[in-house]
This record gives sequence, C-alpha cells and structure tokens, in this order.
Amino acid sequence: MTQQMQLKAQKTSLARPRDTQTILEQRAQSLARLPEKKATSGETLEVLTFHLGTEYIGIPTDRVHEIQPLSAHHWSRVPCAPDFIVGIVNLRSRIYSIMDLTVFWGLPSRPLSEKAHILLVRGGHRNDHQEMELTLLTDDLDKVCRLRMDDLNPTPSTVSAKVQAHVRGVTADMMLVLDLESLLSDPNIIVSEGE
Repeated sequence: MTQQMQLKAQKTSLARPRDTQTILEQRAQSLARLPEKKATSGETLEVLTFHLGTEYIGIPTDRVHEIQPLSAHHWSRVPCAPDFIVGIVNLRSRIYSIMDLTVFWGLPSRPLSEKAHILLVRGGHRNDHQEMELTLLTDDLDKVCRLRMDDLNPTPSTVSAKVQAHVRGVTADMMLVLDLESLLSDPNIIVSEGE
C-alpha cells in the first residue's frame, strides 16, 4: 500500500474523541450487564402493553399499582425539573412525579396524547433502601397479555444502550419488555435538589 493510501485509511478510521468516548461508554454499559438468567421452560410473565411514540412497550403488571387517565387529574409542570419529568400529580393525597420514558431514553419527543395515561409503579430501591415510586406516562393503553419468557429475544443492537439497559427482551412483534427493577434502580431518575 502506498503511503498516501495509508494516510487516507488512518484519517477515515479515526473517530472524533467525543464519538469514541460515547461508543466506549455504550460498549462498557452493554458488557457490564449481568447475563440474563435463562427462563425455565413454560415460565410466563403478565404485561400491560402501551405505546410511547412509535415504540411498543410491555410492563410487568406485578409492579403497576394504579392506572389513571392523565386527563382525569390536575397535574402541574415543575420549574427547573429535568426534561424527562413532565410534572407532578396528586394521587390519593400523595404527590408523584410523572416520568416520560421517551425523553429519558433520548427518543424523539411527541405531543401529549388525548389517550395518555399514567401508571403508578413501585420497585427498585433508592439510596435509603426504600422502594422507588413514580408514575410513567403512556400515550395509550393497549391490553394485558401473558408472554412465555423463553420466547423473548435479546434486545437488538440497533436499540440504544440507554434503552437496552432497561429492557428484558423483545417479542416477535417487536414489543420491548421493560425491566422495571433496572429502571427504578437507575440513579439517573433521581432528581436531587442540588441539580
């Protein structure tokens, strides 16, 4: 190979430092994930399905404690909150933050749907070892169904690392099944006063 061709190959193979850092961080997160336990044959999971923009999502029903139409509540936006916190809502005299997963995952934003619902979910643990509680925003509600765990496929590599970190697997019809424990244990969803 001529020297000119070698220099050209080196230039095209070099990534910008920021791109390289992002790629390395995504690879590290992917490699740091614990290997998923192989489900025993016949093990099933009940999920509530909904849409977030173009994504079709399934969430385990055992962690969903309440489902409410967003339009049935007076909710408020919170100044200076991160973009993924749409606002707060009062459910049975308790205040909960409303989290938009599409914004948290960096997916394209979309306007609030008239069919939007909030799902009160519990799980994971905060630093003080208490269970995390919040409401997730959905564009709609589809159905409740049972999935065979051994029918779940690994999350495709085309899905961003941030989404992959919170997904148990994908069904044949491309429904992303949330790993709610992972999501609710993610320190990035905790909003501190100093931020």
